[in-house]
Amino acid sequence: MVQCISPRHLGFYEDLLCANNFFRIHNTSIINLRFIKSYIKGKNGYVIMANGARLEIAQRRKGDFLGRF
Repeated sequence: MVQCISPRHLGFYEDLLCANNFFRIHNTSIINLRFIKSYIKGKNGYVIMANGARLEIAQRRKGDFLGRF
Protein backbone atom coordinates (compact mmCIF):
# COMPACT_ATOMS: atom_id res chain seq x y z
CA MET A 1 0.00 0.00 0.00
CA VAL A 2 1.25 3.45 -0.87
CA GLN A 3 1.03 6.04 1.87
CA CYS A 4 1.59 9.70 1.27
CA ILE A 5 1.99 12.67 3.55
CA SER A 6 0.51 15.89 2.26
CA PRO A 7 -0.28 19.30 3.70
CA ARG A 8 -3.70 19.14 2.00
CA HIS A 9 -6.73 17.26 3.27
CA LEU A 10 -8.08 14.22 1.42
CA GLY A 11 -11.15 16.16 0.24
CA PHE A 12 -8.89 18.30 -1.92
CA TYR A 13 -7.62 15.22 -3.77
CA GLU A 14 -11.08 13.69 -3.90
CA ASP A 15 -12.31 16.73 -5.84
CA LEU A 16 -9.37 16.48 -8.25
CA LEU A 17 -9.51 12.74 -8.84
CA CYS A 18 -13.20 11.76 -8.82
CA ALA A 19 -13.63 12.36 -12.54
CA ASN A 20 -10.60 10.14 -13.28
CA ASN A 21 -11.86 6.75 -12.07
CA PHE A 22 -10.93 7.30 -8.42
CA PHE A 23 -13.33 6.88 -5.52
CA ARG A 24 -13.13 7.72 -1.83
CA ILE A 25 -14.14 4.53 -0.02
CA HIS A 26 -13.33 5.68 3.50
CA ASN A 27 -12.38 8.90 5.26
CA THR A 28 -8.76 7.69 5.03
CA SER A 29 -8.70 6.13 1.54
CA ILE A 30 -9.12 7.11 -2.09
CA ILE A 31 -8.65 4.27 -4.57
CA ASN A 32 -8.25 3.88 -8.32
CA LEU A 33 -11.22 1.74 -9.39
CA ARG A 34 -9.19 0.19 -12.22
CA PHE A 35 -6.94 -1.57 -9.70
CA ILE A 36 -9.64 -3.40 -7.74
CA LYS A 37 -9.00 -7.12 -7.89
CA SER A 38 -12.15 -8.17 -6.01
CA TYR A 39 -14.96 -6.91 -3.78
CA ILE A 40 -15.92 -8.88 -0.67
CA LYS A 41 -19.47 -8.46 0.62
CA GLY A 42 -20.12 -7.78 4.29
CA LYS A 43 -21.65 -5.21 6.61
CA ASN A 44 -19.34 -2.59 5.16
CA GLY A 45 -17.54 -4.73 2.62
CA TYR A 46 -13.97 -4.34 1.50
CA VAL A 47 -11.90 -4.42 -1.65
CA ILE A 48 -8.77 -6.33 -2.49
CA MET A 49 -6.51 -4.19 -4.64
CA ALA A 50 -4.17 -5.43 -7.38
CA ASN A 51 -1.20 -5.02 -5.00
CA GLY A 52 -2.91 -7.22 -2.38
CA ALA A 53 -4.00 -4.41 -0.05
CA ARG A 54 -7.30 -5.05 1.73
CA LEU A 55 -9.25 -1.82 2.29
CA GLU A 56 -12.53 -1.47 4.16
CA ILE A 57 -15.37 0.52 2.63
CA ALA A 58 -17.12 2.95 4.96
CA GLN A 59 -20.75 1.98 5.53
CA ARG A 60 -22.01 5.40 4.46
CA ARG A 61 -20.02 5.21 1.18
CA LYS A 62 -20.93 1.63 0.28
CA GLY A 63 -24.04 2.45 -1.78
CA ASP A 64 -22.21 5.07 -3.87
CA PHE A 65 -19.27 2.73 -4.30
CA LEU A 66 -21.44 -0.14 -5.56
CA GLY A 67 -23.07 2.28 -8.00
CA ARG A 68 -19.68 3.18 -9.48
CA PHE A 69 -18.18 -0.29 -9.29
